[in-house]
Amino acid sequence: MKVILIIVYSLLVSSHIFCQENLDLRDDVLITSTFTEREIEGLESMIQYVDNKVTQESIDLSINKAYHLFFEKISKSKEYFAPFGETEKYQFLNSLDSVQFSAVWKFETDIQVLNTGDTIYRNLKNIPQLVIKPFSKYMDYLKEVGKEDSYFEALQKNFTTIGSFSLDDFVWFFKNHSTFNFTIPKNRLWAVIYILRMEETMDKKLERYLNIKN
Repeated sequence: MKVILIIVYSLLVSSHIFCQENLDLRDDVLITSTFTEREIEGLESMIQYVDNKVTQESIDLSINKAYHLFFEKISKSKEYFAPFGETEKYQFLNSLDSVQFSAVWKFETDIQVLNTGDTIYRNLKNIPQLVIKPFSKYMDYLKEVGKEDSYFEALQKNFTTIGSFSLDDFVWFFKNHSTFNFTIPKNRLWAVIYILRMEETMDKKLERYLNIKN
C-alpha cells in the first residue's frame, strides 16, 4: 500500500511540474483577441523551436531558469553571439505559412551600400535579413499589452518611431533579463522573438553571398 501511495504521489508531482512548464499562449486573453488560431499555432511553433535550443544545455533546469541562463551567456560573451545558423533558422521560418510568418516578421533582401573592411559594395541583391515588422499583428498585441506594462509600451513605440529594433532595446533586454518571468506568455513570446531576431554578422552574410555567387 505504501509503495502505491509513493507512486501516486510521484505521478502527481510530475504532473504538477509538467503543468508549470507547459506554456499555453491562450491563457493570455490579449493573444487570443489579437491573433487568429492559425497565427497562434505559428507562434507556438516558434516557441517550441527556440525552447529546444535554449534547453539543450539546461535539461535539468526549469524552462524559466534555462532562459535566464541563456541570456546570461549572451551578456557574458565577448564575441558576437548568434544562437542559430541562418540556413537552419531560415528553413524553420520558411516552414511557417505566410500568415503565420507575417504576424511578426518580414525578410529584407536588398542592401544599397555595404562598407566592410576596405571594400564598398553597392546594390547587393538577395542577402536575406530577418526583420521584426514595425506594423504587424505582434505590434498590435504589444500596443495592448503596453496599456498595463510600461516596458512593452516603450518597446512598441520605439518600433513604430524608428521602424526597427534599436540597439538600445537589444542591449537592455539581455542585461535586464532577470526582471522577467519566462513562464508568462508575453515574456516568453518576446524572448523567443528576440532570440530568433539575432542574426549572423553582415560579414558572414556577405561571405556566404559571395561564395554562392561565385
